[in-house]
Amino acid sequence: MPKPRSTARERLEAYRRRCETGDAPSLRDATRQALRDPHCLVVARAAEVSGERLLYDLEPELIAAYGRFLDKPAKRDPQCTAKGAIARALVALDSQDVTFYLAGIGYRQPEPVWGGSVDTAVDLRTSCAMGLAATSYPRALIELVSLLHDPEPRARAGAARAIACTDSLAAEAVLRAKALAGDPEPDVIGECLAGLLQVAPDDSPDFVARFLDDPDPALRELAALALGGSRLETALHLLREAWESQPLKRDADRALLRAAVLHRSDQAFEWLLSVVEKGDRASAELVIRELAAYRSNARLHERLARAVKARTDEHLTACLRDAWDR
Repeated sequence: MPKPRSTARERLEAYRRRCETGDAPSLRDATRQALRDPHCLVVARAAEVSGERLLYDLEPELIAAYGRFLDKPAKRDPQCTAKGAIARALVALDSQDVTFYLAGIGYRQPEPVWGGSVDTAVDLRTSCAMGLAATSYPRALIELVSLLHDPEPRARAGAARAIACTDSLAAEAVLRAKALAGDPEPDVIGECLAGLLQVAPDDSPDFVARFLDDPDPALRELAALALGGSRLETALHLLREAWESQPLKRDADRALLRAAVLHRSDQAFEWLLSVVEKGDRASAELVIRELAAYRSNARLHERLARAVKARTDEHLTACLRDAWDR
């Protein structure tokens, strides 16, 4: 009587055990074999291992596996599980396969949902965008501009991140143009602003700061967070200038404080501690809770405790204890 075929779950578990117990050659052989598996979950895990362990010589097997799942993709690879993992692995392995990435940024996989369909290949396209940006392909930026107009907002945001990894002057021009043109999704413009601070740190802070006055509160917050996340000295100055220009603080203005928390510089902490000591209670409470992300910083904790003590405010004292003493 023929031995029954193992299930995908059993093969996946067997592969996991070989990854844990085998030596490097055994791991490579097991991963190569798993990439030939017919089930998307097994191949997806093998692709993840290929990228994590930097198994550069498995690039041909990864590309071959991807091609198999282009046949009846919604049935054989729902949610682009295997293809997405393969694309991420190729990026991690610094693959220079321009043909693969060009096909990937244009790939769509509609799958049925209640009342219509959904494109499940968005993350695959964004991975391929990052991969293409890292190649020497001279027309990479041209291709990425097309993705910047993708119907899916996450794909447009991914295109902005990838564009920031291309030639700095050209990337600056494209990202500025998109930021000025706008997008229905604020997150897309937020990625453009963050990318501008990355590719043109000297020339972009003032441009990004314009969006601190945008009518859309979500875009104002994203501009602030982009400035804070840049950790540029000029960016912190612009954030503080915007804060001090508003005598009556609104909830929307407190995004400037969250941005300063991201800045993580001594100058940012000095400003935030002054808000705790002298600012309105709501702003002081926000700073106390947001700074708790750095609760392992004993010196900051000590300075914050002194600032709270100077307020003689029982509510803020309880807030400090609740947020920091864990």
